[in-house]
Amino acid sequence: MEPRLVLCTNIPSHHQIPLGQAFADLLNADFNLVCWEPVPEERARLGWGDRFNEEWLIQAWLSADESARALEILQSADVVVWGAAPISEIKKRVASGKLTFRYTERLFKKGQWRLFDPRVFKAIREMYKSTNRSNHHLLSVGPYCAEDFRLIRMFQDRMWRWGYFPALPTDRGSKESHSEPVVLWAGRMLAWKRVGLLLAAAARARQQGCGRFRLQLIGCGPEEDRLRSSAVQLGLSDICEFRGSQSPEEVGLAMEKADIYVFPSNQQEGWGVVVNEAMSRGCCVIGSKSPGAVPWLIRDGVNGYVFDGNSAEDLGQILYRCIENPARMSEMGIAARATISDLWSPSVSADRFLKLCDTLENGKSPPFQDEGPCSPV
Repeated sequence: MEPRLVLCTNIPSHHQIPLGQAFADLLNADFNLVCWEPVPEERARLGWGDRFNEEWLIQAWLSADESARALEILQSADVVVWGAAPISEIKKRVASGKLTFRYTERLFKKGQWRLFDPRVFKAIREMYKSTNRSNHHLLSVGPYCAEDFRLIRMFQDRMWRWGYFPALPTDRGSKESHSEPVVLWAGRMLAWKRVGLLLAAAARARQQGCGRFRLQLIGCGPEEDRLRSSAVQLGLSDICEFRGSQSPEEVGLAMEKADIYVFPSNQQEGWGVVVNEAMSRGCCVIGSKSPGAVPWLIRDGVNGYVFDGNSAEDLGQILYRCIENPARMSEMGIAARATISDLWSPSVSADRFLKLCDTLENGKSPPFQDEGPCSPV
C-alpha cells in the first residue's frame, strides 16, 4: 500500500510542480502539494505567474477552508516533506512519530559565522530541541546544506541527497552546429550571480586567441548597467548581446540553441535550477563549485566542467578549451542530458523517494548508493 504523501512549499512554481506531478502520477489521490503563499509580483513579472490548477494543489492562502484543509493533511499524512510550513505544526507531527523530511537549501549562505548571531543561534536551538528526532530526516539540497546541518549537529546520519527537479523538455531536438558557438547565461542580474566574472573570462578567452563565439545574457536587475559598461570596456561589444527578461519557456528555447551554459554564482545560490535546465537541453555546462547543484550534477570533464568560482582565469581557460574543441563540447552536452533524464528527473526522483520511505519505515538498508537522489549524504 502506497503512503499518503504531502509536499509543503512556499509558493507554486515551475520548479516544484513537475515533482508534484510525478508524485501524483505514482500515488494518484494519495498526494497533495501545499503552497502557503501566492507568487510574488517580482517572480510573476519574470513569467512564473499563478498558472497552476492541478487538482492535487492546495493553495492555502486562498481561503480559511483551504488553510484548514492544508493543516489537517499536514498532520494526517503518512509522510510529509516540508520546505515551508508552520513550525508549530511540524513540531506536533514529529512528536507523534510520523515520518517527516525537511527539504531545504543551505542555512548559512552568507557564511557559517552567522551561527554566532544570537538570533540565529536561538532559532537553531529551538529547532534542534523540537525536531531532532529519529523520524525527522533531511533532504539536503546540495552538499553545503548537509555541511551546515552537521555543524549544528542536526539530522546526524539522516541526510539524503536531494535538489530541484524541473520538467524535462518535450521539444528537445539534436543540437545545431554553429560556426560561432553560443555561450549563454540567464537569470537575475545580481552581484552574487557574478555575471561580471563571465564577462572577464570571455575577454581572457579572446585574448588567448580562441575562435569567435557569441555571448548571450538573458535577464535584468540592478547590475545590468554596470555589466553593459563592463562589456564595452572589455572589448566584448561585438559578441555580447543583452536580451532582457524572458519567460521560462523562452529561456528554455535559448538553452536549446546554445552550446555552452556558464553558471558563475557564488554560495548564495543554494542550488541553481538553471543547471538542471541547461543540462537537460544538452548544453555543456561550466559551473562554479560554490552553488549546491554543481558538485552533485556535474562530473568534471565527464558531463560538464567545474571551475574555481572566484577565478576568471580558470573560467576563461575552460571556455577557451570548449570553444576550440567543439566535438568534445558536444559530447559533454550529450552526457549532461543523459544525467538529468536518467537520474535527476522528476519521475526518477519521485520513484526513488518512495523507495527510500519504504526502507525507512521497514528498517531496511538505504536503497541507493550511487550519488543520485535519495542516496546518503
